[in-house]
Amino acid sequence: MNYKWKVVPLCKEQLLDIDPEDVLPGGVFRTCDVYKSGGGYDKFPSICEKRLGIKTYPKQFVAQLYGCHLKCPYCYVTPSGIWNKPVKYTTEELLLEFFESGCNVFHLMGGSPALYIEHWHEIIDNLSYKYVFHSDLLLTEKLYDPKVLKSIAQLNCLYAVNIKGLTREDYLKNTGVILNTNLLMANLRLLVKYKVPFYVTFTNPDMKYYDKYCENMVDYTGKDDLLEDSFVIDLIEYDAVEAYKV
Repeated sequence: MNYKWKVVPLCKEQLLDIDPEDVLPGGVFRTCDVYKSGGGYDKFPSICEKRLGIKTYPKQFVAQLYGCHLKCPYCYVTPSGIWNKPVKYTTEELLLEFFESGCNVFHLMGGSPALYIEHWHEIIDNLSYKYVFHSDLLLTEKLYDPKVLKSIAQLNCLYAVNIKGLTREDYLKNTGVILNTNLLMANLRLLVKYKVPFYVTFTNPDMKYYDKYCENMVDYTGKDDLLEDSFVIDLIEYDAVEAYKV
């Protein structure tokens, strides 16, 4: 409970795309209606109810962690929202902010939140089963530790695994970095092996390779229903991204 989380306050660029009513007191945290802010592309609420049997409130509590290993040009968080000076919170302080928000989904976001995956259990262990812990896995942050994966594979957790490119060219265009295919596939297999609850999304994939890539993922993991709830995310041009470019 004494771990200090590096949380980045909402930056001025992000505030262009966030309703003022969703900014929580202090300007560090926010709430997010995923069916509204992203134009309805995020299917988390329906997948959560189907998988966990938990109906979520319209809005999630969002804590935005410092840092990212990618350089996605379309990221609405913007470099300022990822790399600005963070405010440090203990797990107890983070949970207090969450409970006061009135939400029942704790979304630990980035950047790359799995850079901090070793500490996720500190939040999860202190949430009753009426709350859902949600975060994002990019599979290329680092090699996941089996012991850590066991600690986050809980009944009130659901993770989004985002594939940001199907080819090296695809991945470089979408993320600004070179794809480490071996690391990505190794982590995917580990998630399956240790029964981590997740669904898969694909950001701006080259559809020429989509069907074959999906087939290879299923074959590699041996999990026939791996992509049962998967979906494709098209890129959206946010005002925040345009503002940051100016």
